[in-house]
Amino acid sequence: MDRLAVQYPTGLVHCVLDNLNTHHGSEVEAWLKAHDDRFVFHFTPIHASWINQIEVWFSILSRRLLRGASFPTLANLEARILQFIADYNRRAGPFKWTWKGYPLVA
Repeated sequence: MDRLAVQYPTGLVHCVLDNLNTHHGSEVEAWLKAHDDRFVFHFTPIHASWINQIEVWFSILSRRLLRGASFPTLANLEARILQFIADYNRRAGPFKWTWKGYPLVA
């Protein structure tokens, strides 16, 4: 977080965090106060299954664009990722869960 504070020295910064206990408590509150409450923490719900969908999307990005690829510059990589996102979003729809899980045994 200290490196993030240096990289973004002004303005409001929103951070999405899981509910790990190290993200809460008096030490974290003191850090936030020391940075003028510029950082706003948003916590994912406990047992957040929606995060699985994000992991699926990153897997798609990795398989379709990144795996085995070579990019001459960081700017080129960024441009290719942004283009992938734009192309993907034009035809995107909700993920459909197909796995039914294991039946409960009484």
